[in-house]
Amino acid sequence: MAVRRIVAIVLPQLACELVKQRGPVSPSGKAPLAVILGGEEDRRAALAPQPEREPQAPAAVIDVVDDEARRYGVRPGQKVVEAAALVAHLAIHRVTFAEIDAALGRVAEVALGLGATAAIQLGEQGAPRAGAARASRAPERAASEARSPWGDGPYDTVWLDITGASHLVGGEEALLGELGERVAALGHRARLAIADGPRLAQALARFGAHADGGGGAEAPIAPPGKGAQAIGPLPVQALPVEREVASFLVRLGVLRVEDLARLPRAQVAARLGPRTADVMELLAGRDPVPLLPFEVPRLLEEEVLFDEPIESAESLLFVLRGMTSRIASRLAARGEACGRLNVAIAYDRSIARLRLGEREDDAAAALLEDDGRGPSLRFHVDMPVPLSDAGDLLRPLKARLERIELAAPAVGVHVIASRIARARRVQLDLSRDRSVDPDSLPALLAELSAEIGQERVGILEIADAHRPEARSRLVPASGEAAMTRASAAARARTAADRGAAEQAGGADAPALEPARLLAQPIPLGRVGRGAIVAVDRHLYAIERLSFVMRIDAVEWWTPTPASRDYARAWLVSGSPSGKAAPARLGELRPPRDGASASSCGEAWIYVDRATGEAFLQGWCE
Repeated sequence: MAVRRIVAIVLPQLACELVKQRGPVSPSGKAPLAVILGGEEDRRAALAPQPEREPQAPAAVIDVVDDEARRYGVRPGQKVVEAAALVAHLAIHRVTFAEIDAALGRVAEVALGLGATAAIQLGEQGAPRAGAARASRAPERAASEARSPWGDGPYDTVWLDITGASHLVGGEEALLGELGERVAALGHRARLAIADGPRLAQALARFGAHADGGGGAEAPIAPPGKGAQAIGPLPVQALPVEREVASFLVRLGVLRVEDLARLPRAQVAARLGPRTADVMELLAGRDPVPLLPFEVPRLLEEEVLFDEPIESAESLLFVLRGMTSRIASRLAARGEACGRLNVAIAYDRSIARLRLGEREDDAAAALLEDDGRGPSLRFHVDMPVPLSDAGDLLRPLKARLERIELAAPAVGVHVIASRIARARRVQLDLSRDRSVDPDSLPALLAELSAEIGQERVGILEIADAHRPEARSRLVPASGEAAMTRASAAARARTAADRGAAEQAGGADAPALEPARLLAQPIPLGRVGRGAIVAVDRHLYAIERLSFVMRIDAVEWWTPTPASRDYARAWLVSGSPSGKAAPARLGELRPPRDGASASSCGEAWIYVDRATGEAFLQGWCE
């Protein structure tokens, strides 16, 4: 039986990284950062417009600090007023437990591409995490528990079961390297370790040789069955003991786990408190705690709430760039792509009602609808072909955002990736670097759809019809199958036309269909050789006519069946003396067969047999 191997992904700066993903932490862009963990209702209350409200309550306790704030002496556990006394320009932000859980879920989703099971909480033998219970706690109690080195806090670890899977990527070292790159793509700095159990791996990741950030130490990997020896050099804080117990052991001179392991077991058990059984198992190198599998959501959602409202499109684009990058990483781990991005930009409630309350149009009324999240600007971008690359997802959003004017300052952005499908894989070829990259076409279609409208972007499909204007139609470019079908039909149609041309008059005979059709036919009246017709406010003479084909009672089941005679007409514009007259025929070519006119063009016309009236329908090449 294979020994269980677990990877622990510890994100020590997760809360600070979530704040920085929203935008600059301060107006200057560079300031020490401290984070307070709180429930969703506290976060919403902090974002409410209250002019008299302090940025953060002085009695609030700081939970996480970044490296810059730590250099100034700010530590987790300090009150806001104490930290502000140390650093006047300290930036203090709030992060909810829901945001923490969502971020850990994203990491677990990305990690699932390299292992069988990912988890953000342990089973019954460990310390289960309950998001709903945390959100309902008082902020001070939740903060104190989040600072605990074990148990409910600090909510910064994702576990991955790689038993029997590491050889697929070249070994455990290569797997850690690949996993670190995937987590870094989400914007997080991670500490990784591998051991025989989740708690052993977590202790190695948090307190291993690489945890101090110096020396370039590699991620620790405990050999199978050597978990006790691997955690021996770690400090006693790495064990699941209460803070007071760890302080007591340090005062006694028991600084490392191996020092504790050498003491008599009976005396140690009397001092470890309620977690004695867990500690004894770890000291023996056993860690049987199960993982609770993480359930991957079908829809991919990303939400960012701003502490300070923003009004510029550049700031929104900065946030959307990070959101699409995270969505792309999650899609890559799944091997999937998305066909639609739904975007909701939440407005500042009071300013939106003040600005939009004076308007009475339908757009303002739609924005002021209260759906529980306040007024917002909502739109979606459809992808003609499902996309999964971060740059490809951002391009249509950028094109759409550049044409949008915010009605009020934005306080948050919510993006949902829907219409999930299997990602399209293009086979590599040797000419990829010397020809057009086929991967760029879907992104171009998505960008054009967002810019000019989805109904105006597609592919031409050959239709089985007698009338030339009905032989092609624009259909949505919904996937590779549609493109393949359209190209095959076009090749078949071209071959048929070439064969008909050869039968009619040899290989050099002109095609039987026009090269360009007008959106609306232009009435010409009754025509014949030498007739004068008006096109675009200019007069032209018909030098010659060439009959092409006749259709009789086409679509006879409709109220307006078509009976037409199609012909090619050579239109000339000029005087007998050779002086040129203004011509606006569009695509004109030099005269042939000795024509003396200065401007000429070969037109495609048809005559309605019911009325005898002629219409200009297009131009021939």
